[in-house]
Amino acid sequence: MLKLRNIVGQCFVLKRHISALYITGDKANENYVTLQPFLDFTGTFRDKVTLQQSIDSRGLNINLESVLAKYATYQSHHEQLQRLEDEREKITKELKLLTKSGGTSELLDKLRARGKELRNEVKSLKQTLYPIEDDFIHDYLHLPNVLHAHCPQTDEEKLIYRHKPPPTTTPVAMHLDRKDLIHFLDNNRYYMMEQAAHFDVDAMQAMVRYFVTHGDFIQTCNPDFVRCVLLEANATPLSQYHLVREEHLLNKLNTAYLTGGGAFESFLGTVTKLSVYPSVLPLRYVACGRSYNREEGLVNGPTPSLYTATQTNAVQSFVATQTADEADAELEQVLNMAINFYKALDVPFRIVYVPAGSLTPSESLRASIEVYAPSLKRYVCVGRISNYGDYVSKRILFSTRREKHYEFLHLVGGPVLYTTRLIAALIELGIKLEANKLPGALHLGPSMQAMDQHQRDLQEFKDLFK
Repeated sequence: MLKLRNIVGQCFVLKRHISALYITGDKANENYVTLQPFLDFTGTFRDKVTLQQSIDSRGLNINLESVLAKYATYQSHHEQLQRLEDEREKITKELKLLTKSGGTSELLDKLRARGKELRNEVKSLKQTLYPIEDDFIHDYLHLPNVLHAHCPQTDEEKLIYRHKPPPTTTPVAMHLDRKDLIHFLDNNRYYMMEQAAHFDVDAMQAMVRYFVTHGDFIQTCNPDFVRCVLLEANATPLSQYHLVREEHLLNKLNTAYLTGGGAFESFLGTVTKLSVYPSVLPLRYVACGRSYNREEGLVNGPTPSLYTATQTNAVQSFVATQTADEADAELEQVLNMAINFYKALDVPFRIVYVPAGSLTPSESLRASIEVYAPSLKRYVCVGRISNYGDYVSKRILFSTRREKHYEFLHLVGGPVLYTTRLIAALIELGIKLEANKLPGALHLGPSMQAMDQHQRDLQEFKDLFK
């Protein structure tokens, strides 16, 4: 088990007054621009009522009227700057024509003098615009995505599927009591042993195989570290992940965070500034790896356990479509595959649409896959799938070209499996940790638990060539 404290230095919540996603010209001397997002002011402010409803339903402390007032000031200065630039361009063209046609020196000097005046005015106006632009864009980037029609706007989740009711019999002992399977130190450090260790890996691999063979997904391998610019593009709270202390950091704003290859954000670097042909859509990717979200499990506290652990193995999905309707269809397909997977365990679970107040600003809809945890006497999230619309794609410039214009893609994705929480629930429910009955596990061969050490090593070697 990887100890986070050996990789990550002192971690703290950084209050950022400057965005790594959008850097104004006056700050470009110290920090280079990694990514310039598409700022769709017209589309964002087209339906102010819907936008205000999204802000209120999420419980965000955002004054939309104040943002609109800042936008009006920004737009006014920007239009003034554009008029000066247009006049400079016009004078430059006139100077070229008069020079070729032999214009009088008096007229040429007059145009040159006016050109110098305009250059100074433009320079002065840009200096005035920088703080206005920075103030407005900083607030604009905090505006949330519009809510999906299926998203509950009250505090109650919406049940869309349930398999088996919770058990009414006396619950099995808490999972941490199984010292032969789990050695738990704290939320950052724990060790799986025996059947739990095998199930931790086998279940993850089985789900990936199932998505590849039955869902037409492509398996990828994602990085464990993600730059801040991509976290901001996804509107991910920086407090969710561990900040990495780097000795030689060229861009002090664009710091690195430990997310794990099983995090949604780890996909974003691959598709940033990418334009694909419509014929390859929808794009379906799936990856397995670690997830180091240090806040998500805290809702299952306060008692530390596998339900609150900050790291787990995970299976992450990522789908890109051309239209919103196609994104809805892909989300439904992923949920159906998840249902088949969890039904094979015969575990009491449900799928709910979570309330708007629980969403991140980039999500328009989230479906949570929840398994019943007897020790907590409630359901816990073991996976989720979210609809992001084209909110994230506009920020990372992920698009497709149709006819003569570009369109930003609609994204669907999320971790469909957290193995650590699932193992904890299975132990408490008295369900055997057997991955060979899972969809996608047909190619795993004989049960790893039934093999001796030599057979296990031989089987793992054979699996490398599948």
